[in-house]
Amino acid sequence: MSPRSTAVATLANVFLLLAGLPAQTSAGSPQAPSRRVASVVPLPRIQQYASHLDTLLENGLKKRGETPHAIVDDATFVRRAYLGIVGRIPTLAEAEAFLADQAADKRDQLTDRLLDSAGHTSHWSNFWFDLLRVKSRQRQLSGEPFAHFVREAVRTDLPYDQFVRQLLTAEGPAHAQGNGATGYLLRDMNMPHDAMANTLRVFLGTRLECAQCHNHPFDTWTQKEFYAMAAFFGGLRYRAAEEQVPNGAAARPLLANADERTKAQARQLLQRMNLGISGSGTGLEKLPSDYKYDDAKPQSPVLAAAIFGGQVKLKYPDPKAEPKARNRERNNPRQRNNDPEIASRAALADWLTDRKNPRFTKVIVNRVFARVFGRGLVEPIDDWRKDTEAVHPDLLRQLERLLVELDYDLRQFERVLVHTQLFQRAAPAEDPPGDQPYTFRGPLLRRMSAEQLWDSLLTLVFDDLDDRLRAPDHRAREVYEQHQKLHDASAEQLVALLEGGGRPGVMNREQVREETRRQLAADTELQKRTQPLLRELAAARRAGDQGKVLALAEQLRNEGLDLGQRAGRGREGDLLRASDLAQPAPGNHLLHQFGQSHRDTIDAASTAATVPQVLTMLNGFLDQKVLDGASALKRDLELAPNGERRVRIAFLTVLNREPNPAEVLQWRRAIAIDGDSAIRDLVWVLCNSNEFRFVR
Repeated sequence: MSPRSTAVATLANVFLLLAGLPAQTSAGSPQAPSRRVASVVPLPRIQQYASHLDTLLENGLKKRGETPHAIVDDATFVRRAYLGIVGRIPTLAEAEAFLADQAADKRDQLTDRLLDSAGHTSHWSNFWFDLLRVKSRQRQLSGEPFAHFVREAVRTDLPYDQFVRQLLTAEGPAHAQGNGATGYLLRDMNMPHDAMANTLRVFLGTRLECAQCHNHPFDTWTQKEFYAMAAFFGGLRYRAAEEQVPNGAAARPLLANADERTKAQARQLLQRMNLGISGSGTGLEKLPSDYKYDDAKPQSPVLAAAIFGGQVKLKYPDPKAEPKARNRERNNPRQRNNDPEIASRAALADWLTDRKNPRFTKVIVNRVFARVFGRGLVEPIDDWRKDTEAVHPDLLRQLERLLVELDYDLRQFERVLVHTQLFQRAAPAEDPPGDQPYTFRGPLLRRMSAEQLWDSLLTLVFDDLDDRLRAPDHRAREVYEQHQKLHDASAEQLVALLEGGGRPGVMNREQVREETRRQLAADTELQKRTQPLLRELAAARRAGDQGKVLALAEQLRNEGLDLGQRAGRGREGDLLRASDLAQPAPGNHLLHQFGQSHRDTIDAASTAATVPQVLTMLNGFLDQKVLDGASALKRDLELAPNGERRVRIAFLTVLNREPNPAEVLQWRRAIAIDGDSAIRDLVWVLCNSNEFRFVR
C-alpha cells in the first residue's frame, strides 16, 4: 500500500468510532430549491386544493360502488414520502425522529420539508433525464450542459410552460454556458422529423411517429399532417450561427507540421466547438419523394400547421419579394436552404404551451399523477386519442385547472398531490387486473426505480447523502471552460491547446507528480496533527462522554478533518446520487443492472426483476460498501449496546419500521449464537426482501 493510501485509510477508520453526532442537513446544498414552497403558496391553501381532489376522487369511487383504502401507519408513510418526494429511503435518524414525533401535523410538515430539500431536485432531475433522454456523451456532443439546464430548471421552479418553450426555441453554441436548453433538439441531431415526433409524444401525449411514413394505421393522423407539423422545424441547423473559434483559420498554418493525430484531434475539437442550434424556422417542409396519397404530389411544399387546437399564425414572405431574399440567402454559406426564416419554432412553442391547447396541460398533470400514485388517470400516458377518457374525468379536469391556477409550478402541483388523503392510503395487496382501469382506492404498490434503489443503498452508507450533491453545473463546468478557452484563444494559444487535447488546465507529467507529492504531504501532515485528538475521541466514545465527543469532533473539523459524515463531498466520486453521475450509468453499474433507461428512447426504464440483480446485491454493493466498508449502518450496528438494539437499527434503517416481537426474538437468538455473522445475514436478508425493493 502506498504512503498516501495508508494515510487515507488511517483517517477513514475513525469514522467507525462515531455515533450520536448531530445529523448533517442538506439545507445549504447547492441543489437546494431556490425558494421554500410555503413562501409561494400558504399551506392552508394547499390543503384546500388537496381536500377538493380527495372529494372528487371519493365521489368517483362511490359511483363505482367502491370505498377508499385505510390510512397507512407512520412507518409506511415516512418511507413512502421519502421515496416519492426525494427518491430515497429515510436514514435511521430521520425515521426515528418522525416516528417519535407526536405533533398532529407532522405528515404535512414532513412533506413540505422534503419538497424544500436538495433531494427533491435530485429526484425530479432523474425524471426529466429519463423523459428527455439526457445523455452525458453523444458522439462529439457533451450532454452535461443539457443536464445542468434541467437541474437548474427544477431547482428554481421554472414554470413548466416556460421550460418547454425554452427547449423548443433555444439557440446558440451547445457547449457555451447558458445554452444548455439546446441539448433538447440536439438530442435528435440531424433528425428534425424525429425531434418533432418525440416533442408531440412527450409534451402532448400524441403518437404521430407512425404517420411519418404513411397515414396512421390506428389513429386519424395523415402523413401530410405529420409533415405540416415537421415544417415548424424547417430550416433547423445543428451548428451555431456564428463561428465559435475566431482564430481557427489563423491556427491552421501553424498546425501544418503537426502529426496526423494532432490534426485529427484539432478537426474534431473545432467541429465540436461549432455544434449548436440555429435557424428560427422556415415553416416549410417538402413531402417525401415516395408520397403516394392523392391530396398532394411528391416533393411538394407543405406549410406548417397544427394538428389540433387553434390555428398557428405565421407570416410568410411576400412572393414578389421572395427572389431578392433567396439571392441574399444563396450567398450566405451558413444558410442550408433558400427558404427565409419566419420564427416558426417560436410559433410552435406558442401553440403547444397555450393554456387552451387541448392536451398540453392534461398530459403533464397525468404524468405527474402517475409518478406520485403509480399509474395515470389516463393510460397509456403518452398515447392520447380523440376517444380517450380518464378513469375519473372530473378529477382530471380539476387537476388541469389546478396547474393553470398555480402558473405551471410543478413543485406546488406535486405538493398538492402529496397532501391528499390518497397519498396516505394503503396500497392494494395485489396487482389490479391489467385489462381494467385502476380506480385509485390507494396508490399502487410498485418496485423502486433503479435510481431510487441506488440512492436508497447509498443512504445505508452515508449519514447525509444529500449533503454530497454537487452544484448543478459541476459536471458541465469543464465543458464551459474548454469552450470559452478555445473561443478566446489567439492562434498560438489555440495551437498549444489543440496539441494538449484542447482541455484547459491539463497538467503535464511533472505537474502531476508535483501535485501528487503535495497531496501526500498534506495527508501525512493532517494525520500527524490529528492523531492525539483521534485518540482522545476514541476514549471519550468508550466512556460515553457525549459532550466531549461533540467538542472533539468540532476541533477535528477545525483542523480540516470533517467527521460529520463518512466521506466529505468530492471524495468517493462513484458513490454519488444517481442524478450526479454520468447519464446514463455504464453497463456494469448497479443502476444499469436494475433497469435504468439507456436514454435512446423515451421512458425506457424498467423495473422488472432479473437474476443478475440478486447476484449484484449478494456479491457486490452490500458486501463491499455496506457490510465491509465504513458505512453508517455498520457503525451504528457495531456501537449498539445490545442485540435487541442491533435488530431495531437494522429494521429501522433498511425497512424504516420497528421489528415485530417475533422478528426481534428470532434475530436476537441468531445474534447471541453467531454474533457478527448473524448481523450480516440480517442486513442481507432485509436488503434483498420485497419489502425493501417495493414502494409500499
